[in-house]
Amino acid sequence: MDLFWQITVVEFLLNVAVFAVAVILYTPLRLLAAPLTYRWPPAERSAVGLLFGTATAAALSLPVHLEGGAPVGCQTVLLALAGPLGGLPAVLCAGLLSLIPQLLRLAQGHAADTVAVASLLVSAVAGLAFQQALIRAPQPHRRGVGYLHLPLLGVLSAVGGLSALWFTAGPAAVLASLAPALLSSIPAAVVLGTLLLHEKRRYEAERALRESEARLVHQAADLAVARDAAETASRAKSAFLANMSHELRTPLNAILGYAQLLGRDASLGERQAKAARVIQQSGEHLLMLITDVLDLSKIEAGKLELSPAAIGLEPFLAGILDIVRVRAEAKDLACAFTPAADLPRLVRADERRLRQVLLNLLGNAVKFTERGGVELRVSVVSRGAAEARLRFEVEDTGIGIAAAELRSIFDPFEQAGEPRHRSGGTGLGLSISRELVHVMNGEIGVESEPGRGSCFWFELTLPLEETAPVAPMRSRFVGYRGPRRKILVVDDVAANRAVLADALGAVGFQVCEAADGREGVEQAKATRPDLILMDIRMPVMDGAAATHQIRQHPGLQYTPVLGLSAGADAEDVSVSLAAGASAVLEKPIDVDRLLLEVGRLLRLSWTG
Repeated sequence: MDLFWQITVVEFLLNVAVFAVAVILYTPLRLLAAPLTYRWPPAERSAVGLLFGTATAAALSLPVHLEGGAPVGCQTVLLALAGPLGGLPAVLCAGLLSLIPQLLRLAQGHAADTVAVASLLVSAVAGLAFQQALIRAPQPHRRGVGYLHLPLLGVLSAVGGLSALWFTAGPAAVLASLAPALLSSIPAAVVLGTLLLHEKRRYEAERALRESEARLVHQAADLAVARDAAETASRAKSAFLANMSHELRTPLNAILGYAQLLGRDASLGERQAKAARVIQQSGEHLLMLITDVLDLSKIEAGKLELSPAAIGLEPFLAGILDIVRVRAEAKDLACAFTPAADLPRLVRADERRLRQVLLNLLGNAVKFTERGGVELRVSVVSRGAAEARLRFEVEDTGIGIAAAELRSIFDPFEQAGEPRHRSGGTGLGLSISRELVHVMNGEIGVESEPGRGSCFWFELTLPLEETAPVAPMRSRFVGYRGPRRKILVVDDVAANRAVLADALGAVGFQVCEAADGREGVEQAKATRPDLILMDIRMPVMDGAAATHQIRQHPGLQYTPVLGLSAGADAEDVSVSLAAGASAVLEKPIDVDRLLLEVGRLLRLSWTG
């Protein structure tokens, strides 16, 4: 290889090195300029222009010639790429920077390279025009520069240099340089453009990923704050409801307790006995309203738990209808129960929640019916070896529900019908019924026509049972056999202690009292009772702490402790049992249930 071609190869390799450095520095330079875009948006594109301009100026200082002296002319390719890759800021910065060597020549008194200056200007304008053409294309074809555009940019770059050569050296020089210019510019544009496009898209993808990650971090932080606020609000709501439940149930305990004691008194006249029943029914209605609000709160918080047990289905349903029948007969309404012939004898379900749903639906049916009657129908939708799907229907001949109201009938605090029918409820019954049915994995609905009545229905899939439940006993005890037993009642409310003392004293128990947990512990040590009734929530020392201390005393480890909870909270029950309580009853206390539990714990044989 002669000296000329050796120089040409070296010049070409130096040009390749310059362009390679430009490609390598593309992404780092944009990363360095990225923080400045918050104050000056064109910072990144201007940085690209500075890089391309520097590389172009360096390439122009290393011209590649072929034999005969024809310039190759691929040095301005980067300037042509500046427009599509960086827009106007990149073109301006690249053009100005690439002209600096020529301006320095003028400052030193030398003539500027006219061909080089013209090539730079033509390439810059061609690249910018190409970028504007892409932007202003019709909407379906509008897109950024792509790989297929790169050969055209190479042609434009070569044409720019050849045009300048035409005006300075004539057509002969253009013809001599045409092939070398195209053969160098087009591959240079394709190779450089491909590498730069790849870097550009990788950079933009990484930036989008970083921005997305930053948004996710901010969203996660916002969600964490919102979650903490929601949890705090939920805890505050739960604490408030627990406290309100305790405060509301405490006076109800005394009201219902004395109403039950009066109802058991055989010496009362008919008028007094009726008054006692009214007091008890009104208290139970108020308790039901309190329970509805608490149940709705538990359902919303996802804390409602089911307690399934074996149920004798037909007696259970007949008992529910007996409760409703009293109200129906008071309005001269018929009250019918139609069970299917193939109804399962025993199923497993949460008796309390199923009763609550049926009483809500039957109670509404009676309330909104003035003539005709109410019917409860239960049918078998399907039945397998281990479970059956049952359909419960409550139909009435009442006022019916307008189609517009059917959509919101199950919403909380919604009541359908005329205002005169809306008294006596909170509007929570149907909402709670729907949620309870959903918790039991069932579905609920309604069919109604104004003036002709309504039919509320729900379907449940219930496991079949073989062992019959033990029927609860109702106590009418007057005493018990054996020596007189001593019971310690620990409660901070005097009225509650009085009710329990009267109920227990009436059947022969000796009753001691204590006003808080600490006093209860001292009384237990001093009196050695046979059984302790322990309220769970008390000042000075709560029931769980008092029970724990009692269990530590040598003579009281095995003394039965019956916890009394007015909080309606499963946590109260679990804490009390963990502290050593033998069992827990919920306030307001049912006297019959209390006596049965006391008899069980003391293994008594009742009389009467």
